[in-house]
Amino acid sequence: MIHNWSEIEKVGWKALLTGNGFSIGVSEKFRYESLLRQVDELNIPMYPHARSLFDEGKVGTTNFEEVLRVIYHAHLVNFYNQDAIKQLYFNVQKSLIDAVRASHVTHSEVPIESVANALKGYSEIYTTNYDLIPYWSLMGASFAGFCDYFWSGNCEFDLSDVELWGGKTPIYYLHGAIHLKINPSGTVYKVTAKDDSSLSDIVGANAMGEIPLFISEGKSEIKLRRIRENYYLGFCYENLLNCSENIVVFGHGLDKEYDEHILNALKSAPLKKIAISVYSGMRSEDKDAFASNIKAYFAGNGKELLFFESDTHPLSLTEA
Repeated sequence: MIHNWSEIEKVGWKALLTGNGFSIGVSEKFRYESLLRQVDELNIPMYPHARSLFDEGKVGTTNFEEVLRVIYHAHLVNFYNQDAIKQLYFNVQKSLIDAVRASHVTHSEVPIESVANALKGYSEIYTTNYDLIPYWSLMGASFAGFCDYFWSGNCEFDLSDVELWGGKTPIYYLHGAIHLKINPSGTVYKVTAKDDSSLSDIVGANAMGEIPLFISEGKSEIKLRRIRENYYLGFCYENLLNCSENIVVFGHGLDKEYDEHILNALKSAPLKKIAISVYSGMRSEDKDAFASNIKAYFAGNGKELLFFESDTHPLSLTEA
């Protein structure tokens, strides 16, 4: 049975996990499948030899983060042609910035207050989205009642300083985010912004080796590998694995091929109940198939699964 949200709301839900469907509810621009495909389809300038680094037989990825890291390491160990390697690095970085700009809304297009209000009432927020909607929304609310663990000097993440105070709701960027970067020493930090900051200001070029920290695509095992390799992403994932609060999953496809690490975390977590949104725009038979697949995955796990129509929930936002 697929409920309306009002029918299950009073069960008590303290944790939230959002997927790309939440962002699509803000703008259809987020319906893109791949930033690398954006580069190809929009003819965003990239050197042919830079584009070939993404191919199988070389780095073999669609994630810009991995290619930028490889080029940076090549710059460190190669004593020849360093200027050419540096130029290659910034060419790939600019292509990424242009692809994000083409696929992202501006600050003025985000219903900041509506999003912030929809996030209130949860004690834990997890997101696999790497766009700026949650960041801009919490920033618009002056982070009142929220936190993101980037409170150390220079807005860095410090694994030894993660104790929560004052009952604030933490947000965990499970796949990183556009405004998060990792520097050559391995430190993860947040790019601070003002309300009128442009995408270029936030995602923009920094010194070589300042690499954006977000996993934009790839199969589940690739995503989990990248998560385990980074101490901030690993921290976020461990918190999901240990989540004990009943959780709402909104706008998430929970596809086994691409999201099995998320499914496994929900399955392993000590939480008892999961409410999962079903996209209201699907045909009835497709909704039932989606719910049946999720039920089959959790069969025998002991967790109670409840499904609800996405457009009946406060997180269902009309396009800005």
